[in-house]
Amino acid sequence: MNGEKLDRSDASHYYSKRGYISPKYLRKFALDNMISLEILESVADFIQGRVPRRIGSKHYLALARQASKFYPRYAEYAMELRWKASTLVA
Repeated sequence: MNGEKLDRSDASHYYSKRGYISPKYLRKFALDNMISLEILESVADFIQGRVPRRIGSKHYLALARQASKFYPRYAEYAMELRWKASTLVA
């Protein structure tokens, strides 16, 4: 928007005005599906960038290792979902 900073309420208004799904619902959908794929909630939060600002380096590295182990499971699910969506549209 002309180089201006966009805050959360402006972004929500932008998406709703144009009939798009709000990003918060996409994040919720992704989190729910990661949990249903038996990805630990703390790891799913980490994958989505929801970690405390002052996380210890040991804890951060442990989460990063777990995320790299679990992420392929979610990536495969997302690819299957994308394929199903493309076959419905075509």
